[in-house]
Amino acid sequence: MNTSYIKSIQDILKVLDVDAGIQNFTNEWLASNPVVESADLFELLDRLMIPYEVHPASKKLAKIEHQIAVRLTDDKAVSCKYGLDHYFEYDQEQFVPAGIPDEKYTDVVILVLDRPKEKHEIDWFENRLKDYKGIVPRLLGISLLANLFALSIPFITMSVYDHVIGGDARGEVIGIAIGAILLFSMMLCLKVLRSQLLTTVANRISREITQVLLRKVISVPLANSRQASASSFLNRLTTAESIKGMVQGPLGGALFDLPFVVIFIVAIGVLGGWLVIVPIIALLLYLVLALRHYKKQALLNNQVTVSGTTRYSLVYELNSKLDYLRSSQILPRWSNRFAKANTLTSKNSFSQLTHQAKYTSIYYAIGLLSTLAIIGLGIELIFAQELSAGGLIATMMLISRVTSPAQMLSNSYSRIGQYKQAKLQINQTMAQRAEGEFSYQHHKLSEEAPSLELEQVTLRYPNQLKPALSGVSFSAEAGQVIAITGPMGSGKTTLLEVLAGLTELQNGVIKYNGHNLTQYDPQLLRQWLGFYGDQPQIIPLTVREFIADNRDVEDHTIIEALFGVGGEHWFNSLEQGLDTQLNDLESLSHPLSSFEANVLLRAKLFCHRYPLVILDNPVVSNREKQIFLNWIEKTRGDSTIIFTSHDPEIIKIADQIVVLDQGNVSYAGPIPEAETVEVEA
Repeated sequence: MNTSYIKSIQDILKVLDVDAGIQNFTNEWLASNPVVESADLFELLDRLMIPYEVHPASKKLAKIEHQIAVRLTDDKAVSCKYGLDHYFEYDQEQFVPAGIPDEKYTDVVILVLDRPKEKHEIDWFENRLKDYKGIVPRLLGISLLANLFALSIPFITMSVYDHVIGGDARGEVIGIAIGAILLFSMMLCLKVLRSQLLTTVANRISREITQVLLRKVISVPLANSRQASASSFLNRLTTAESIKGMVQGPLGGALFDLPFVVIFIVAIGVLGGWLVIVPIIALLLYLVLALRHYKKQALLNNQVTVSGTTRYSLVYELNSKLDYLRSSQILPRWSNRFAKANTLTSKNSFSQLTHQAKYTSIYYAIGLLSTLAIIGLGIELIFAQELSAGGLIATMMLISRVTSPAQMLSNSYSRIGQYKQAKLQINQTMAQRAEGEFSYQHHKLSEEAPSLELEQVTLRYPNQLKPALSGVSFSAEAGQVIAITGPMGSGKTTLLEVLAGLTELQNGVIKYNGHNLTQYDPQLLRQWLGFYGDQPQIIPLTVREFIADNRDVEDHTIIEALFGVGGEHWFNSLEQGLDTQLNDLESLSHPLSSFEANVLLRAKLFCHRYPLVILDNPVVSNREKQIFLNWIEKTRGDSTIIFTSHDPEIIKIADQIVVLDQGNVSYAGPIPEAETVEVEA
């Protein structure tokens, strides 16, 4: 536990003058989640929904309004505040002037902006972009200078043709050439600087939005997450990439060049007089065509999306039901469906690409015709002695400075729709209700085994007529072993997920030690209990990291647990022992075997002591049965244990049995003596 981090957290709460509920919740959080590094501090600030910004340590932070700041340096946190004239440190519940500390490039400062939020922001995405509004004037300034340098190059070209060549002043060529090289170099450097700045800002926006979206997606209720497909999750997390593409690269440069085309239009007017009508007409054509292009492109994009989704669904169906399709007579019919869907997708994709190519050619033609129009009309002005030959060449160069950004923006105008869609999707994701959001109620969890009471617990999944759980009621004393059994699909797994706080119940009451489940924070509750599902889920960690589960566990304890669950030979076969990466043991083509996964899960269970243990079908083979029975006898009384099973030999060791049938409780109570519990398979 880092004491300086703890002090900074307490200082933040004092300065913000939060209510007692948030203060008590923070104390409970710190008791369950030791703050060791800065990431733990950020996690707590996010959970408390305290708005903050992170900046490098600098005196310029005084320009940003904040309530309190936390300066992080060398694993130490200092509560402070940056004023316009002084630097303050927080001591004895007040800010006192202090000497400005030496700044290191590794030091960062957390600026706490305001009190904890009490509701969702209406337009979260736009509010995040406002954090970067300070960079816009700099980008516009760089663009202005770059365009002024670009403006000078056509005039230098004009002077060469009219003065050097026309006036036979070859002695001035070297001076003009040096000036042109310097101007071109300055313009190039400014454009490179702008490009790097845009790329940096775009990547930072994308990274920060993706991180926030990830935290949000993780914290939404499990029932909502299960309704979303894997592709939907991926789309949510990569939404910021589509926005990044609009800011960086040639499109971003065109966006910041567009306001300054007025300079080039004025220059054309100065040189060519009424020739200025050519770029104005070109810009109007770009605007009208871009609007038509966008409208048609949006329709074609929808058609491609719909047909592509249909084809993807059929491919997924093929992958999941290949055995059935190959062994039945329905394969020709399915192949015909796929051929139609594939043909429609190809046609829609072809229409989309040809439409884009057509307008790309039109935009290019407008730029080319604009230049030709300048040449044709400019010749008349030369004959009328209203324009020099050098002036005509300069005007031709200037017209390209007008049409180039307009052509780029018109060709990418459809991205505006992508931007609006991405903004809408991000705001919708951020507006979703997350677990424990705007709620700081948490009753202290005892380290003793809890008693359990359920009253009329009911849950119905979306799009299902029958409830998964209907009026489930039973109770258990602290330290008892409860077996839940029943036919397949009777609601056993759903009941365990409700008890673990993974799925929210819709009606009824669940009490631990006499306190309603809603009085506990879901995240802290799940850290307190141990939940093990029936389908082992392994993520890429080392053996040590997976079993330790981010807790302090000695290596010898982990090894003893592995040996105790029958994994001695498997562990001895690992060359790197506890440092073995699990992703080195499995791949998409060769996942971990059921034995390996269960060894890891059982060892994890044996290494930790939970007041409440919830197990879904903990025994899948006779080899594991005796190990599990021994563990039950060892743990009985020290923890309240709830498990599901169909095995009568395992069920009979329970103190109580709950029999479910189609979500209803058929029987709940102690196992009758001298009777056999008949378990439906």
